[in-house]
Amino acid sequence: MNFTQQQKSPGRHAMGFVVVVLLHVGLIYALVTGLGTNIVEVIKAPIETKIIEEVKPPPPDVPPPPPPPKLAAPPPEIQIAQPPPPTPMATVATVAPPAPQAPPVARVTAPSVPDSEVSARPIAGPAMKYPPRMQDQGREGQVEVTCDVDAEGTTSNCVVGNVVGGAAFSDAALAWVKLQRYKPAIRNGVAIAEPHHKFNIVFKLGN
Repeated sequence: MNFTQQQKSPGRHAMGFVVVVLLHVGLIYALVTGLGTNIVEVIKAPIETKIIEEVKPPPPDVPPPPPPPKLAAPPPEIQIAQPPPPTPMATVATVAPPAPQAPPVARVTAPSVPDSEVSARPIAGPAMKYPPRMQDQGREGQVEVTCDVDAEGTTSNCVVGNVVGGAAFSDAALAWVKLQRYKPAIRNGVAIAEPHHKFNIVFKLGN
């Protein structure tokens, strides 16, 4: 709106001036009558503020502490009367004569190797040969041979005794015994020679 338009509407300008005057009059009246003071006091009234505390969960149940242990009363003192000292008695010591000592007993040590005779079977030597002719005929025999056996188990001076089955068995038995070595006889743990020891030699098919 420019100045030309304001000059064309003087009524509106006058109305605005009247309104401003009325506002000033009302304000002065309020101050005079105290109404303004009440309005100021209402505005100045303190503002109450409340702080909302956070609700904490209840603490867990804690068992009450155990009661302190009861102190046991000290045992009563017991006074024991000491017995009177014993009256010394005179003692007479008697010395017995020494016991006679027993004569020493001679210990007989057992031999480390028990006594034994010449072994019935040889411990070394070649195998016995069956007479071929007797084997072909299916014949069996038995021969008794007597020999001297020295401390090393070697045979000597062998002779044939009883023979069952034929001369072929006696010849084979005598030749075989002379080549064998036997376990010698033992006396008191020592190997000894044994003369005239008899060997019983059996020829049996299938052995």
